[in-house]
Amino acid sequence: MNRAAGLIATVAGAALIATALPAAAHPGDGHGSDRGNGHGPGHGNHGRDIGREVLGPNDGWGAAQGGTTGGADADAENVFRVDTWAGLQEAVQGDQPKIVYVEGDISAMTGADGSSLSCADFNDPAYTWDDYVETYDPDAGWEGEASGPLEEARERSYDAHRSHVMLEPGSNTTIVGEGEASISDGFIRMESVENLIIRNLGVHDAYDCFPSWDGEAWDAQYDNIEVSRTEHVWLDHLTLSDGGTYDRDFPVVHGARVEHHDGLLDVVRASDMVTISWNDIQAHDKTMLFGNTDSDRYDEWDKLRVTVHHNRFANITQRAPRVRYGDVHVYNNLYTHSADSPYDYLYSLGVGAESHIYAQNNNFQLEGVEPGEVIANWRGSAIHEEGSVFNGKRVDLLDAFNAANPDSTLEADDSWTPSLHGKIHPSWAVPGLVKAKAGAGNAR
Repeated sequence: MNRAAGLIATVAGAALIATALPAAAHPGDGHGSDRGNGHGPGHGNHGRDIGREVLGPNDGWGAAQGGTTGGADADAENVFRVDTWAGLQEAVQGDQPKIVYVEGDISAMTGADGSSLSCADFNDPAYTWDDYVETYDPDAGWEGEASGPLEEARERSYDAHRSHVMLEPGSNTTIVGEGEASISDGFIRMESVENLIIRNLGVHDAYDCFPSWDGEAWDAQYDNIEVSRTEHVWLDHLTLSDGGTYDRDFPVVHGARVEHHDGLLDVVRASDMVTISWNDIQAHDKTMLFGNTDSDRYDEWDKLRVTVHHNRFANITQRAPRVRYGDVHVYNNLYTHSADSPYDYLYSLGVGAESHIYAQNNNFQLEGVEPGEVIANWRGSAIHEEGSVFNGKRVDLLDAFNAANPDSTLEADDSWTPSLHGKIHPSWAVPGLVKAKAGAGNAR
């Protein structure tokens, strides 16, 4: 179960841990609005300080009800530059406005001294992977979900690992990458906070070292980014991936593939007013879930309002996004899937319980896929879809889905029309724009 030695400490011995920087403000270029005071050097983005930029006034649901400003108003003592995992975890604490600049490639699987860690470093004394597999083997007589002392030891191991590799920022925070900065082997969780911006950053391989056995399947818990009970979020120019650690390469144990990844970017538990823009979303299975249950216990009728625009979904299996509840505007996104993808294709747009997806001018380049496969019905009833280009041709994807699925047809959704959005480009222009501008290092 030990993680491969490839979990590399990229910043061993780095001296800067949450070092305060002077405040800075520079004009923007249309990707966001500026807000700040004082002057200072640029940060590798053509003289601009993107840490001081806020979400534009009409840029999706994140712009609603006062907008999303993150830490743009941070005082000088709350502006930090970090190049270690410990420094990053320290810098994002608290609810005061703060800006955190991430330098280089940071691994969450590093100790305070920069040394590389493995999964075994978090093992509870009563836990080993081999013992866990042997104890809960159905062929040896175990039935149902794992329980008892060894499962409790796994939970303690999981808790220790989770607390080390989780980045949990406070409210009023902006996190931006310098150049092509990234974090790997950990995950970002926004829980019960508000007003956060994360931009120009790679987030790779949110690897759960301690998946649980539920009697039928292995269950991992970490998403690269999770937005939970949180409002006013802007996620922009990120690159999200499994970091080359693909689920297909994990072993089959007890008849099920071991799982170490969950979602890439989930918005759940009544989170609201989120804009997801210009991201490069790469090779993953359960990619983007909005609403974590069919019950309205968490996912309330007037929440889960999300805008998804100008993102690239490359070689993903499903959930781009899958939606429950919420009014979700999905426009000008590029969906690509190649024959040599590490993941099979299932669908892109998942229509779930009480969902209202407004899909507009998206471009699909999917090898070996039929138009009727793009939409999936997950206990939903309706979707608005217009302007789609599928493998170079205009296609009505709702008609294609209904023709291919006569027993689970969907209606055309006319319940709402998005009003908060920037320029909606023609579908034919989407591939060039998104390939050129999406992802970390391109917030310019």
